[in-house]
Amino acid sequence: MTDMTAQTTLFCIPHAGGSGQYFAKFGGFFPQNIVVRPLELPGRGRRCREPLLESLNALGRDVFAQVAPTAQTGAYALFGHSMGALLAFLCAQEARRQGLPPPLALFVSASGAPGCRTSSLPRPPHDLSPDELWEHVMTMGGTPQCIAESAELRRYLAPVLYADFCAVNDWRPEALPPLTTPVRVFRGAQDHLTEAEARLWERQTCAGCRVQTFSGGHFYVQDHWADLAANMTEALFPAG
Repeated sequence: MTDMTAQTTLFCIPHAGGSGQYFAKFGGFFPQNIVVRPLELPGRGRRCREPLLESLNALGRDVFAQVAPTAQTGAYALFGHSMGALLAFLCAQEARRQGLPPPLALFVSASGAPGCRTSSLPRPPHDLSPDELWEHVMTMGGTPQCIAESAELRRYLAPVLYADFCAVNDWRPEALPPLTTPVRVFRGAQDHLTEAEARLWERQTCAGCRVQTFSGGHFYVQDHWADLAANMTEALFPAG
């Protein structure tokens, strides 16, 4: 796909309630010509003083603003987990609208395609009590025990989770032209996302779509960083 000596930036976009720190160790599994750059969304991490956004389209524009300088000058790819997968898709579509070079690949993880509601809450998140919100979060797995047991951390994260879940639930995707970027879909075998649902991403690209299944649930990535890195490296720099 690209010259093996060229540098490619892999932008990583976190899940609902997550921050760029989630991908802190991911870069260590890639060759030197792939630079992993975790992105931070408003209201968390180093951007914790910025107001939260409750619109997926607004979050997508924020992601694009972070990616655009690199897209204008060099090769890049996008990787998003759960909500981050939808933001990666919106970023790729915004690059198309703005006339910027497309990403070399779109890697989407643990998320249905636009219009697929498998990851929705059972009812609008603003109707959930704090206890119900955390019950939903805990059933998805992947929450560190130190957060689950800390009332202070839970109070800090609750507004972020409410905002992100509202953004996903309220999003009504518009009909958009297929991307010219190949898509790879990653899923956990025990996650809510079925393989058939994962394959619906095929409709979002005219450059081919592959689905890869790993053991684990919604946060399977925590046990498969090396496997994911190898898969992405092969996609960006295929042998031969």
